[in-house]
Amino acid sequence: MNARLTRRPLSVLIKPTSSRCNLNCGYCFYLRKAELYPWADHPTMSLDTFEAFIRQYVEGFLPPYGFNWQGGEPTMMGLDFYQGVVDLQQQIWREATSGHRPVFTNSIQTNGTLLNDDWARFFTQNRWLVGVSIDGPPELHNDQRVDWSERPTHDRVMDGVEFLRSRGVEFNVLVVVNSSNVDHPEEVLRYLVKQGFDNLQFIPCAEPLPGHPFIDDIRSASPGTITPQQYGEFLKKLFDAWGGIGIDKVRLRGFDNLIQMLWGQPPEMCELAIECGYVVLEHNGDCYPCDFFVEPEWLLGNVNETPLGEMISGEKFATFSGMKSQLHDQCADCEWLTLCRGECPRYRITNEGHADGALPYFCPSFKMFFGSKYGRLEQLAESAGRQLGFPVPAGRLSAEQRTSNRLPRLTPREAVRAQGASATAVAPTLDKSVGRNEPCPCGSGKKFKRCHG
Repeated sequence: MNARLTRRPLSVLIKPTSSRCNLNCGYCFYLRKAELYPWADHPTMSLDTFEAFIRQYVEGFLPPYGFNWQGGEPTMMGLDFYQGVVDLQQQIWREATSGHRPVFTNSIQTNGTLLNDDWARFFTQNRWLVGVSIDGPPELHNDQRVDWSERPTHDRVMDGVEFLRSRGVEFNVLVVVNSSNVDHPEEVLRYLVKQGFDNLQFIPCAEPLPGHPFIDDIRSASPGTITPQQYGEFLKKLFDAWGGIGIDKVRLRGFDNLIQMLWGQPPEMCELAIECGYVVLEHNGDCYPCDFFVEPEWLLGNVNETPLGEMISGEKFATFSGMKSQLHDQCADCEWLTLCRGECPRYRITNEGHADGALPYFCPSFKMFFGSKYGRLEQLAESAGRQLGFPVPAGRLSAEQRTSNRLPRLTPREAVRAQGASATAVAPTLDKSVGRNEPCPCGSGKKFKRCHG
């Protein structure tokens, strides 16, 4: 492994069961990966494969080390597997740092239907952040999110949520904006807030039918797909409803990211970043640069055969990382470019069949939203920033001016306040009480201010 080329942080998403799932959601694009990793082979990650990966991860990349477990449905692996994961993490970190406090974080995205008290206890004891998929009230959620017998799942999901609450598990809610709920943004938000959910993320559904390289009209779109016009209206109404409830009472990750960007801070979400690319680890050790690109042509290698550092420093990963910067000519003159950055390359392919030089499928949606709500978004960024003591410029400024106004590097406490309550769960091991001149808890030997401060 060429450590000189790979000594940097790296985000990781792990698919321990590949696309295997106990549900049959109408819009799920990942179920199709059964063609690549057949369910008949019972795709299941072994602890040996995970150990091979984590050793290369720790040896070749900088902390913090974040493991994001997804599927399919990752809880189908069972608790024994994840206890083995935690044991391996602790063992390998002790070996690597002579006993220093670990900087591993774990999060898991689940449909919630298999959760019980044992799962909740495990998440609490090991400080895992949990994401639960809920698409709104029962009549909207159950339209798409059903099991293989076409039975509704909303009640089972909410039962799982109660187990999490009973153990004080930190969790958030992921909403897929699909054809069933796209016309009901206020209803969805009010319902979720009424249930006590205060950390939400909304992602839009757009996927061409198998055999269609892109969506040229709704007849070539998969079930659940929404139109750009629908999503633009959804964003506008959701934003207004959020403001009506109070932006300090509920975190909407997409809008929070936009406010951070207007402070001059980088976004958390990869689709809003200048570059994208992380590592998806499939059950058998295969690695890909993105969840949307688990496709044969984007296979980086297998950790049991090719060192992880070699994959990340290789030509294919570099090509993928640079794909996002290949923008459409219209983007250069767009006043919203520094807030959207050409969005996710997958949505460009969805729109035109290729990523280089293409407009994303939801480009009209963002133009609708920013054209209508930028002034209010700017006001919120200014007022919230000043409450936090950030030197945010006053008055009407363009998106380019605001995003280029770099704030001083935030302290850990400021970062937690800026990113919302969930930040403490995303990075639980970076203790905010550590002094600037004390050793960094990651075990690097550097002062905190020179490392993860």
